[in-house]
This record gives sequence, structure tokens and C-alpha cells, in this order.
Amino acid sequence: MNIASRCMNEWEELLSIQLNSFSELAQPTKGSPHRQLMHLFTSVYKTKTSQSYKSDIKSAFKHVSALMEEKFDNEPIYLSQELNEFSLNEFHAYLKRCMLCEKLHNRYANVLQSTYKNILNKAIEIKTPNFERFYLPSAFCYHTRVTERYKPYSEIDRKQIGKAIDKDISKVLKLIQPYQKTGKGRAVIDDKERLKKRDNEILTLDDARWIFENKMDCIPITSSYDFRKTPAGNIFYKIISSHGVYYQDIYESWGILCKVTMSHLLPFLLKLLQVTGMNVESIYALEIDDLVDKHPATGKPCLRYWKERSDGQKLYHLDIFKANLQWLTNSQGNQVKIIFDNVLRLTSQLREKAPQKHKNKLWLFEIHNGLIKSLPCAHHVTKAVKIFSENHQLFDQSTGAKTLETTRFRPTFVSDLIEQGVSIREIQLLLGHKSLYTTMRYLDVHDFGRTAREKIKEKLLEIHRNAQSSVHYKRNKRESQKHKEDSIPISTPLATCKNIFDPPESVKSLSNYTPGKPCSTYNMCLSCPNVIITQTDLPKLFAMKRDYLTKIQNSRILDTPFGHVIKSNLALLNPILDTQYSEFSSLELDEAEKLSLYIETTELV
Repeated sequence: MNIASRCMNEWEELLSIQLNSFSELAQPTKGSPHRQLMHLFTSVYKTKTSQSYKSDIKSAFKHVSALMEEKFDNEPIYLSQELNEFSLNEFHAYLKRCMLCEKLHNRYANVLQSTYKNILNKAIEIKTPNFERFYLPSAFCYHTRVTERYKPYSEIDRKQIGKAIDKDISKVLKLIQPYQKTGKGRAVIDDKERLKKRDNEILTLDDARWIFENKMDCIPITSSYDFRKTPAGNIFYKIISSHGVYYQDIYESWGILCKVTMSHLLPFLLKLLQVTGMNVESIYALEIDDLVDKHPATGKPCLRYWKERSDGQKLYHLDIFKANLQWLTNSQGNQVKIIFDNVLRLTSQLREKAPQKHKNKLWLFEIHNGLIKSLPCAHHVTKAVKIFSENHQLFDQSTGAKTLETTRFRPTFVSDLIEQGVSIREIQLLLGHKSLYTTMRYLDVHDFGRTAREKIKEKLLEIHRNAQSSVHYKRNKRESQKHKEDSIPISTPLATCKNIFDPPESVKSLSNYTPGKPCSTYNMCLSCPNVIITQTDLPKLFAMKRDYLTKIQNSRILDTPFGHVIKSNLALLNPILDTQYSEFSSLELDEAEKLSLYIETTELV
């Protein structure tokens, strides 16, 4: 029986099994690792009468199953362990990848996401352990091409958006400064808070400001109901209303922030996206203690956050550029701290009265009815982005389409890294990818491979030009330098050789050795008596070991003729890098292993 028939039979079998509580869920097996997941889907499937909806449930199961297989291979899936508050966000990211590869259309991706949301609600209904709620990601845009939503911003757009963000941040920061009395307006209220009668005289907004400064203690009232509680507040409200303006707009024109809305938070959120290149969902989920000024292991700033494709917390390092980009590293770390500090200042009063479940969230705001919310609330962000775009005219001049998309900050960030020549290993760390292959797939899907190839081509041409210009110089110097070559140490990817032209007798006795030629032993420097291993070599050795292990995990290289070379090199590396056997101290080895994260090796096998 083929796999499709077996799955169909299993689906029909699970349809007949009742599911009213978690204890009734079918258990996965080695031969059917997604059986428990399938049972959850069938329990919703049999409650529907629409054939199209039933078809959508089956299709959603196929995609969720593919996601689970992508993450866990053929390991059994237990819902109590795998479902969490970011499960729908994770599926959203999977669907996005499918759309970028043109395997799904925007509209059907929304159908699948909505279907899985109903499945997750069923999981909550049957009281799945450790799963009580989940975040709702935004819907996929119906009218914008998906590929446009994830393209880097052009240089012109970057400057325009960056200028708009900085302008709004400056505006909001002015609103949280202490209010300074102006003395404007007239004393239109007497000591008993009664309006002084003036025949046919129109009271001005400056008169309302006098009331605010002298009768309301410069404390903004934030609801029409509260205005009626005092005579002065009632008169103030009537003056404002007579001019056809909204009291919140009047307050802000005076430099007073009476209500923290999503529009006030948005420029800081966009700035964080711009500076870090993090996923939008990860930015939404940040909490106030997620910024670590100095990580205990590295002494570098970092952000803790829930990555949408991870199975737990993950560190996002902010200080991982090479030395020649140190200025950018310092700027990045400092800007993130400034953003956090300003958002905490902005939301400090709101945080005091926020419900307990929201108190620790970074992005707190108030909605029209006075309720305090926190992200992720995608529709509030969408509305704020629309207002921001309209205020700053962030629209494509030719089509009139909205330019600003939060999803475009991450690929723009990557585009900047590639333009600056940052290595693939550093890009992997910056994006928070656990695997280098995930980074390669990300670059390929977003067509960064072409950009990277162009950069490589430029470098190769530069190398070629330099080689041509120096060929005559080398020819003239060759003879004079020849006698010195025998005494010059030569560095290899693994270590430094004292004398590459005078290998030990064990190498000279090999059949492939030619007298007068450099040592021809293939990648066996670590076992050579001539080898010099210093502390500066250790990071390269740790990087080499890491990449060997990665290749073993992700390929069948041990089954190839090169397998014995890798095994041999690992056998040589282990005693050098193991604290129990190494001649280097634990401190030296720990420091070297940390530095190895920033090294991109050439895997010589």
C-alpha cells in the first residue's frame, strides 16, 4: 500500500474516534509520527458540512505536516510539547516561504492560516497541556505582490522612510517632556469656577489653555465623561468642541501627550526593525527585560526574543560585526538601548495601570475606549502604518501603492550586509538562524544570491587586476627571495608550519614527495612534528571542528572517500581542543571557541 493510500485509510480511521478531551487523542507511532496531529484535524473536519471547507482542512493538514517534518524530520509529534503561543506565527512564516517560492497564492495562504487557527482553537478546547493561547499574525496582502512585500527598499525609499521615522520619534519625545506654562489666554473663569459672562464674545483656544493651566493643574483629562466632573473641565470641553477640534489633538499641539496610542509607538518599532533586521513577529513579542546590555558570556549587548521558527528562547547578538565595521556595531547597540529607554519612558504611566498580563510587554498602548493593549495586535499596527504613510506621503509615485511594509525591513537589512561585504557566517548569526543552510535558503529565496555573486565577481576582477600588475615585480624578485623561502613559516587553515620546504623524514619518504618542492602531505598539518599551534590558531581550529560536525550532520560525507580524512582530522582536533587533554588553559579555549563563531572556514577534506 502506498503512502497516500495509507494516510487516507488512517484519516478515515481517526474520523471514527471521538475527541472531547486531550486524554482521548491518538498517540503517534514510529510508522505514523503525525497521528496525533491528524486526529486533531479530523475532529474539526467531521463537524463541517461544506465540502470546500473540508478540502481546506485536509490541505492545511498537509502543509502543517510538511512544516513539522521540516522541523523534526520523522520524529513523533506530541501536541503538548510542540504547540505554543507562537504556533500560528510559525505556520505564517512557513506559508510566506511557500508564497515566495510561488508554491502558494496569497489568497489561499490566508485560507490555510485561518483554517489552522480553527484547529488550534480546538486544541485549546480539549485542554492541551501547556497550550492556552496563541498569537494571531497579520493576514497576507490580497492586492500587493508577495515578492514586492519582501523586497529590500531602494536607496531613495530608505532615506525617505528613515527621515520620516526620525521626524516622528523627535515629535513624540517632545510630547513626553514636562509641560511649561505659557500664560496665554484670559481669566474666563472666576474663583467659583463659573464662566464670566461676555456679551457675544467668542472664547478662543488660548482661553481654553488658560483654564488648563490655572484651573486644571496642567493635567490632561482623557475622556468626555471625566470633563463633566468639574465645572472648569466642562467649560474647557465646550470651548474645544465649539472650535470643532478633538481634545487629544489640542493637547498634542500644546506639547502634551494625554494618551499613548499605537501611532506614538510605531516610529520606535520601525526604528528597531531598521536597526536590527529582526522578524516582525519577534519585535512584537519583545518584553521590557529582553535587552541585555552585556551578555555574561561575551560582554556584548544582545536581545532575547522568541524566534518564530525556534523551539524556545534564542539570543540575538547585536555586536557581531568584524573590526572594520566597529562603528556600526557600537551604533547598533546604542540605538537599541535608546529605543528601549524611550519606549519605557513613553509607556511608564500606562504601565502602572496596565493589567498584569501586559505589564512586562514592551509595546503598550491605549485604544479609544481606554483599554490598555500590547502587541501583537496586527490590525492596530496596520492602521498606524497607514496613517504614518499618509502623513509622510510614503507612496510609489508611479502606481500610488503604499511603500511602507514592515516585512521589507529585514531583507533591506540583509541587503545592506551584503553590500558591505559581511560574510555569510556573520549574516547567519545576525538573522538568528540556527543553521547556515537556512541562511543560504533565505538569501536564495530573496534573490540575494545574484547580489552576492556580483560582489564575488567584483572581488575576483580586483584580484585579477592586482595579480596582473604585480606579475613583473614578482618575476624580478623571485630569484632574490628564493633563498629566504626555506626559512619562512607558512600558515595553513589548520596551523603554521615552521618550514614547508623541509618536512620531517616521514613525509620525505612518501612516494608523492619531490625534493625541493613544498610539503605535499594533504591537510595533515596537525599530525606533523613541524606544526606550531599558538593561541591565535585556536579559533580557526574550533571553527574547523564545528564545520566538520555540521557537514556530518547534514550530509553523507562519511560514506564518501573523504570520510576517513574527516575522522582523522577530528581525532587530531579533539585532544587539542578538549580541556581535559589540551595544553591550553580552559580560559584560552573558552575565549577561542567564542571567537570561532565569527570565522568562516574553508572546509578542506
